[in-house]
Amino acid sequence: MGEFRLYTDEEKASYVAPSCELCGQHRHIRWTEAEKPEGGAHWLPRDAGCSNEACPDFR
Repeated sequence: MGEFRLYTDEEKASYVAPSCELCGQHRHIRWTEAEKPEGGAHWLPRDAGCSNEACPDFR
């Protein structure tokens, strides 16, 4: 999730969360809505931590 990019509704629906670097489990993504520009992309993914409760990076 290193790059800043806005996603459209279609891209958001098919978004695949990245894997945790420590355990390989998928990470939780929280979507925030940005001001909608002309292109229609207005969703911003935010990393909410690892989904594995046993992982040190779990939030």
